[in-house]
Amino acid sequence: MGVRPLLLSTLLWAASTTAVTESTPYANHIFNSIHSSMRQWGSSLQHNGMSFFLATVPAGTQFYHGTSIAEAVNGTEWLAFEPEHAMVFARPHHPPPSTGSEDDKKDLRRRDLETEGEELEAGWLHTYNAAKDLRLLYVDGMAAGKTSNGTLDLEDRILFRDSLPDGAMMGERERANMFCRMAREEWDDRLDGLLRMEAGFEVILCDFARDLHEVRVTQTKPSTPFAGPGGGKKKGGGPGDGGLWFKAIAARYDGIGGNRVILNYDNFVSAYTYGLDLFHSANETFTLPRLKQFSAQELDPIKEGLSELVLKHEAKEALFNWQTITDMVVERYAREIRYLASGQASTVEQLHAEIDLALGPFIDYGDRDGQQEVDRCSMQFIPGGHLGDGIAATAVHSVTRSICSTMVEAWQETDYKTAIGLFQDLMEYLSWTTWKQCSGCGDHEICVVPIWPMGTVEDYNKPQCRDASHPSSEGQRYWGGGPGGPGGPGGPGGPRPPSSSLSSGWIQGLISFLRSFFGAALGMHF
Repeated sequence: MGVRPLLLSTLLWAASTTAVTESTPYANHIFNSIHSSMRQWGSSLQHNGMSFFLATVPAGTQFYHGTSIAEAVNGTEWLAFEPEHAMVFARPHHPPPSTGSEDDKKDLRRRDLETEGEELEAGWLHTYNAAKDLRLLYVDGMAAGKTSNGTLDLEDRILFRDSLPDGAMMGERERANMFCRMAREEWDDRLDGLLRMEAGFEVILCDFARDLHEVRVTQTKPSTPFAGPGGGKKKGGGPGDGGLWFKAIAARYDGIGGNRVILNYDNFVSAYTYGLDLFHSANETFTLPRLKQFSAQELDPIKEGLSELVLKHEAKEALFNWQTITDMVVERYAREIRYLASGQASTVEQLHAEIDLALGPFIDYGDRDGQQEVDRCSMQFIPGGHLGDGIAATAVHSVTRSICSTMVEAWQETDYKTAIGLFQDLMEYLSWTTWKQCSGCGDHEICVVPIWPMGTVEDYNKPQCRDASHPSSEGQRYWGGGPGGPGGPGGPGGPRPPSSSLSSGWIQGLISFLRSFFGAALGMHF
């Protein structure tokens, strides 16, 4: 086949690719939602979740709950998947100031200084096994992060239908009670709890007595106030407990592990599929999706879709684990695309040679056909070579066609800068969080990314390896405001606040936040 027929076939596959993209305009975001689900890393960077998934946690899965009491816990409460997460709350609770006045803040700081260095009464760590397969609703992103950056948009606007009072960002008890009432009264008791992520994955479980077997209750070591993942020092100058917690968080960067959570990727609800412009409002442009710009009526179809999902589907009914398919795509092409976009292949001939190697398995060198090459390439990881009409299948195929189409187009491009630009545009479109992962961290280091309530804008833009015991850095706070109550978006979910610096007081602020807010506002949280 000569050059002219190849160019003609290229027009044909380009037209088909455009049709796919137009039918799924947010295919890249849906792909990333699937790829990052139940993963601390991707969900921290793409923290404004826009999708609901049905989830199953198998019977026997171990959970943890930290509190100030040894007595049995009943009713609606929080569970952590990791003991280090629960241990943050396994200590005495101190009531926070009743208001946010400056006098109250000074009083809280005074009490922190008075207790600093004192040995405190210990708390209790409760360990449980799931008594049955737990049926949960998973909200993706960092849906447990109490921020105004957009982390609560899907939850508060769709799940809770704007029914929380104004200023209820911290109203976790209200959210828990409302969810369990909805599950019981509106959804025929088809859900046992709500699954979300903050600095670790958590479950709001509606009935501890019904759904858990208690394994043991152990007293925690008396210590100075828990420093949280921001770091800090124990009495005596040793590493703070926060380093242990942050190591546990980082251990789940690539997934919850152990098949502890099974998601239904064949049937889920995503705001990306409802024809809404999630990245713009009348006055603002967002780099991460938002729902705050829409009226309640505009969001009604998503609310209806969520109810239909819960009432008509089960987590275990899915035929394919589409996350494993996204994994294969990312693992195959992430390094390749980044290399081709970097300019390290310094001539167009070198670039073409590299592309030829990548496309080689899909080329019939006796009968070159651009459309066929894209088709074969894009279907490589699709199970059975067949496409269904589900959200996941459509999004994955749209993304793989975008990758393969770019490869073929760049192979035919004779201008070096234009060819490089195609891959740079592809990287921007794909926005894979794996491209921000650190490399070469030491055994006692973790790759730091903003995880509410800690982190800086620099941590988001360029995550770096830091000592797990002292991961905090100087810079503009990512979440805005102070740790005791974020005052506005600091990251890409919304406009930037005025620049402010993190100092040594930030660690003490985080201590105050964890001790006072979670201790009193949530009762026996975790």
